[in-house]
Amino acid sequence: MNIKLPFSYQEIVDELVNFTDLPRQEVEHRVWMQAIGEGTVIQEAKHFGVTPHQYDDKMEKLYKEGHGLIIETMVFWATKERQLWIQQAIERIRLYAQKNARSLDDLTILMLGDGTGNDSLELVNNGFKINYFDIPGSKTYEFATKRFAHYDLIGDRVNIISDYNSCLTSQYDVVLSFEVLEHLTDPITAIRDINSMLKTSGITIITEAFSAVYDVFPTHLKSNLKFANQTPFLFLEKKMLMTWYSQKTFFKFKPMEFVKKEKISIKDFIFLLKDAQIRRPYIAAKIRKLFTFGS
Repeated sequence: MNIKLPFSYQEIVDELVNFTDLPRQEVEHRVWMQAIGEGTVIQEAKHFGVTPHQYDDKMEKLYKEGHGLIIETMVFWATKERQLWIQQAIERIRLYAQKNARSLDDLTILMLGDGTGNDSLELVNNGFKINYFDIPGSKTYEFATKRFAHYDLIGDRVNIISDYNSCLTSQYDVVLSFEVLEHLTDPITAIRDINSMLKTSGITIITEAFSAVYDVFPTHLKSNLKFANQTPFLFLEKKMLMTWYSQKTFFKFKPMEFVKKEKISIKDFIFLLKDAQIRRPYIAAKIRKLFTFGS
């Protein structure tokens, strides 16, 4: 399988025109504005009356009816930094398969919140079968579904899931979720759900942006700032131990890998604290929280 994914400005524009109902002139303008840093999601947030960083029915409407997140994701995915995330994830999944004497297409993999489907398509290109989940009925979900259908992948290499609860049955070897948790009103429950999705000893590969509550990202929730630098320990509380994190990407801990354990112990907590790159921001965050509470 060799699916050509879009990297250039023109390729991204063509993909958006082919799989949305947006006119080419509008797509060209919005992709260009996104590329030069004038975020298209910001404009859509204003259009839908969204209060930045606060989830409500207006933000939900943006997710379901807007095209801004599709455009933002397509442009970002084409960057070298973003490419490293999926390339390293593929390396980790291959290593998991090797350690467990499994063939690549025998693995059960869930792409949780894959949006436009780029990561799913890249995984298919590398010999994997994929289960895809995103918000059913949203423009993003429709966009990805049309792309999968165009390449005749549905039912063969890609299984599209519309029922979230059907994932919570400990059936997956691997769950991947990139830049999803910071958008959720209850990321702790989402982390618990990831545990429920995984087989014991299965792995999840995650990125998050809890600390990136900036004007350019109006859909990142302010309520999740308290989780910044806590992620290894949030997963540990839900019986998933960090076993690897990227040291090649510009942003620290993107991506991170966790393994599901039957139970956790104080040794697992100490294992995390021994790593200064994990320990220092974790303790600093705890101290800030203490002083904030005290004031």
